[in-house]
Amino acid sequence: MRRVERSKSTPATTGLLLIASVLFVPGLTLPAVETRHLGLWGDEHSILGLALTLAAEGDWLLAATVSLFSIGFPLTKLLWMWRLQLVVATSSGASTATQRNRSLDWLERLGKWSMADVLVIALIVFSLRGNLFLEARPLVGAGCFALSTLIAMWTAGRIVSERRS
Repeated sequence: MRRVERSKSTPATTGLLLIASVLFVPGLTLPAVETRHLGLWGDEHSILGLALTLAAEGDWLLAATVSLFSIGFPLTKLLWMWRLQLVVATSSGASTATQRNRSLDWLERLGKWSMADVLVIALIVFSLRGNLFLEARPLVGAGCFALSTLIAMWTAGRIVSERRS
């Protein structure tokens, strides 16, 4: 018989997961990058706004790529961590350990893509710095997103170590 019980997680890990989840929302919705053209006029772009604009303009491949790596993977990882943190399915025998290890393996796989979008923003800003015609600088949304990603990576490591021990 299978029963579901609350996991034996530490409050610090749950708190870190909550912080990462809260920072994820402004990381997607607040302006992440400001671009300036000829130093005269500029535009601010959020990660979510960028994905929606690309889709509206018919750039489906870019919109799908931004959506997948910037929204899909991080959101899936956060939801998976909440699942592991709050509910643990238990039963007798080796099937429980196998299921737990499989869930932790998936968390580690999702984590490999965590910094992809932060890296893209950093490369855009770095490559356009000092350009006479077009320059870019990071804004608060990029900071929230990067902080959410880093805290989520740290939290995932804590969850894995707590569950595997």
